[in-house]
Amino acid sequence: MAPIVQAMETGSISSGKVRRVLEVNYARWWLNTTVDNEEVIRTFVSVEHEQRIRDFRTLDDKFTALTKDWLRARLCADLPSQDSVSRSSEWGLLRHEMGKKTKHIPLRELMNRAPEALTKLTPCLLMSPLSIAQYLPPASSPFDLVIFDEASQIPVWDAIGAMARGRQVVMVGDPKQLPPTSFFDRAESTADDEDVEADLESILDECISANLPMRNLNWHYRSRHESLIAFSNQRYYQSKLVTFPSPFTADKAVRLCPVAGVYDKGGSRTNLIEARALVAELITRLQSPTFRESRRTVGVVTFNGEQQKLIMDMLDEACRKDPSLDSYFSESELEPVFVKNLESVQGDERDIIYFSTTYGKDAAGVLSMNFGPMNRPGGERRLNVAITRARQELVVFSTLRPEHIDLARTQAVGVRDLKHFLEFAERGPRALAEANFGSVGGFDSPFEEAVAAALAKKGWQVHTQIGVSSFRIDLGVVHPDAPGRFLAGVECDGATYHRSATARDRDKLREFVLRGLGWEIVRIWSTDWWVDAVGTAEKVHQRLNEILAESRAKQAVIDAAQEAERLKIDAAVAKVIEVVDQVSVVVAEETVPVANDLEGALPELKYAKAATVSVAEEVVAFAPVLNHPLYRETDPSQAVEGVDPDRFFDPSYTPTLEQMIAYVVSEEGPVLDTELARRIARAHGWVRTGSRIRDRVDQIARSRFRSHEEEQIGFFFWPAHLETDTSVVFRRAGDDDSTRGLAEICLPELSALAEEMALRGHEGETLVYAVAKEAGVSKLAHAGRLRIEKAIRQKREY
Repeated sequence: MAPIVQAMETGSISSGKVRRVLEVNYARWWLNTTVDNEEVIRTFVSVEHEQRIRDFRTLDDKFTALTKDWLRARLCADLPSQDSVSRSSEWGLLRHEMGKKTKHIPLRELMNRAPEALTKLTPCLLMSPLSIAQYLPPASSPFDLVIFDEASQIPVWDAIGAMARGRQVVMVGDPKQLPPTSFFDRAESTADDEDVEADLESILDECISANLPMRNLNWHYRSRHESLIAFSNQRYYQSKLVTFPSPFTADKAVRLCPVAGVYDKGGSRTNLIEARALVAELITRLQSPTFRESRRTVGVVTFNGEQQKLIMDMLDEACRKDPSLDSYFSESELEPVFVKNLESVQGDERDIIYFSTTYGKDAAGVLSMNFGPMNRPGGERRLNVAITRARQELVVFSTLRPEHIDLARTQAVGVRDLKHFLEFAERGPRALAEANFGSVGGFDSPFEEAVAAALAKKGWQVHTQIGVSSFRIDLGVVHPDAPGRFLAGVECDGATYHRSATARDRDKLREFVLRGLGWEIVRIWSTDWWVDAVGTAEKVHQRLNEILAESRAKQAVIDAAQEAERLKIDAAVAKVIEVVDQVSVVVAEETVPVANDLEGALPELKYAKAATVSVAEEVVAFAPVLNHPLYRETDPSQAVEGVDPDRFFDPSYTPTLEQMIAYVVSEEGPVLDTELARRIARAHGWVRTGSRIRDRVDQIARSRFRSHEEEQIGFFFWPAHLETDTSVVFRRAGDDDSTRGLAEICLPELSALAEEMALRGHEGETLVYAVAKEAGVSKLAHAGRLRIEKAIRQKREY
């Protein structure tokens, strides 16, 4: 106190600053004493600690890889050699069955006769409860571990048989999502206000009631934008889910599209106007070239089965009018477009989800407060499932507005949550109490406040506490060139950092997830800030400038590539114009008189044949891609005068089908049997290709055309002009982007492509990727690699 009193007496500090000076000096004294007594803090050096973090990440990656290799080696160690297998052993039985083409023994009998061999070959089996009961004999050896996924949807009686097959059981499920239900056993044909059967008890509920040991999995990975899970996190999970903010300053992944529709209550139980609006936007998006390039996937969720059927019929009609849409609905797609109702969508996910609420005012302007399953116990579970299916975007089409729902007229929890969700979709994350510009508001500590102030002085725009869950990024620095996203996140070693349970969570996984979402992370240690705040702020400022320079360099490369492509197109257009200007009426060595040249002052005009030859050579050299044959999808309806779906299975319609099939095989062959059947089905207006349709097409095609079978793929039908397998050449995608999957290209054609790439100098691993790239494969999966390698091996035999 004495120095402060002396400073006051000498006038060094005014009376109004005494308290502030006292607090600062006391804090400095307390901190120095604490640091001296704590060895960890006293010896802390940020550079050494960051190096230890990097070493830990490297060792953790090595340990993970080593564990995989060790586990694989351990599983493979017990496999017998080819020479040691006797015919009477389980391995001999398996080898015998694998070598057979037909008349295999039933799978249940095989698993009964060779249980040890099968479990060694396939230590992990993925089966449904029904498959377990069907194929695994009760007396078979128990598995070490049985894991139930989506346990909230498995009734008790289905789970008991599977549990009996294991020594240990793990139930994985979410009690806030759908239980087993018999809702649509009767509800499809009932009126809105009729009682339906109650939800069934799940094995997950039984396990929770029995107080079995529980472990909560709180990290949420699916949503690429935090707003997609923000409502459910707050409403159903008490904000305990750890979600990760997106690197965009305004998260608009959830949006409401109001529709002035009419709900046909008591009639079709559909909303025609709402369905049309949804399908119109969906089709517009699917037809966009940029959307096809993005390779995003789409799903549609409806409130009832009737609206689901209506939207499916509209999409079928759209595909009939525009066959290019068929690829999005193809069963061969990894994630085709789906249309499902609330009761059947659990477990599905897509990049973009369209949501049709269906309900609304009727033609008389009256709104019933009965919203089907939402009014009954468990309605909030159905809403939670429906609104958490999207990875990147949720688009809500709704005739129903939040202000239409009068909570005084209903006590249903599901209806209450529906009203609040519509408010959230309309207003965005701001509708949540803890949301503030995509964050939870104020500073977490004076340390963060000081860092934010220092960065703001250096010209950076800073947002605080980015996120709406228990995990937040302390400070977000806005990108100066793109105000809609963050340049980097600044993390301080405060509560968010020390709250992590393990070093892997704190120093590896969390930052790994953030970088996967597009964040750049800059860390500041509180000890460095205390020792030299100015110097630390300058280092962070320099690092942010480096990130900004890297970002601008990447953008410059993208801009340069786009500019080069534009110049290339302009040059091509200019060259074509030049050729057109040069190539005039060619009259070899012919003199053309000039009618108006009365004095004979103008020379004779002659057109040289040589000039046109050189130009023609330039044109040929300019477009070598024309030498490659192109593959284009065909429309078999062009081959006949009339297409009649009602007569498809009539014998009298066979000649028409023969013409259509011959047209497809001639234009697209060699063509896979499933693709041939799909072309014929689409020409008749059907989106789905059932087994009866495939059998009908297959029977006609086999009687007319040469075919060959490829294992696990199907039959390929060959046109008449290709007499041998060696006469086929690889066909690139045409102008309509008719890209085929690797399974849709027969091995002889794929081998021809491999031969072509080999002649260009590709070999080994580069040959595999060259074939994949030329075939239009952007991401080579394991099955695709095996098929290309098989084609490469076959090319040496031709």
